[in-house]
Amino acid sequence: MRKFLRRALIVCLAIAAVPAALFVSLWLWFSYKAAEVDGFYRENRLLGEMRAVEKESTNDSSPAREALLKTVPLGTTREATLAVLRKEKLGCQDTAGPTTCGTMSPNVLGHKQWMINLEFDGDGRLSEARIAIWNIFL
Repeated sequence: MRKFLRRALIVCLAIAAVPAALFVSLWLWFSYKAAEVDGFYRENRLLGEMRAVEKESTNDSSPAREALLKTVPLGTTREATLAVLRKEKLGCQDTAGPTTCGTMSPNVLGHKQWMINLEFDGDGRLSEARIAIWNIFL
């Protein structure tokens, strides 16, 4: 009888250890991904500031626009604006009309797509900016 109880206890402990091991593994993975995301936004200050004020997916983020305009105010030249955005790892399609810059950044569960649409006046100065942010879950 003792042998049976001992074996039953070992089996029960082994079964209970599986969910605990899965929980710890998931927690470690989540912590690693969160550190990776935080590191990316520390390296890319402007994206980090925009992310801090807008956590949700949106096609036109006013808070992120305000964060962008603190770094690149309206009236900034096209060259200076694009230089700042390229430094932030945003790929910009510099065309004669509106300019679109975008990048993918890590997210804990997937990625975040950033799209920044810029308009410049006839003198080549920033006159408008719109920011779309999409959370992409993989």
